[in-house]
Amino acid sequence: MRQSTVPHTIVRAAPFFATVCGASRAVTHSDGVHVAPVLIRPVSARDVADTVAQAAVRAPLFGALEVAEPDEFRLDSLTATLLAGREDSREVITEPRAAFFGALLEERTLLPRSLDHMGSRPLGEPPVLTRPLSGRRCHSSACCLVLTS
Repeated sequence: MRQSTVPHTIVRAAPFFATVCGASRAVTHSDGVHVAPVLIRPVSARDVADTVAQAAVRAPLFGALEVAEPDEFRLDSLTATLLAGREDSREVITEPRAAFFGALLEERTLLPRSLDHMGSRPLGEPPVLTRPLSGRRCHSSACCLVLTS
């Protein structure tokens, strides 16, 4: 695809906030939620949809652009924060070899290669994808919590 002469733009997204919540259900053991201490810049599905819509009406890039949260989080810490925000009492256990949806990850595996568009905006705010914001919100009903820096 990268060598193609057909006009195209590939939008590559970081894992969604809801994915972090879903992963917490997948890695629950009797003693708690086992999560690797890898870095992540989760993004809302809404921000990805906005980026795709913008890419669709602009000139093709003949390549990829990435959308992710501007700030890095450790997956284990973020999982603990999201669970606490949902009043979920499960303990988060940091385990370097814990799988993420079956895959073993290196510390930077989930980070974007570049940061073309920053996602994350509060609900109701107009889509502006290149402006960093102080608050971030999960837009999924599976997991919804405001994280402040």
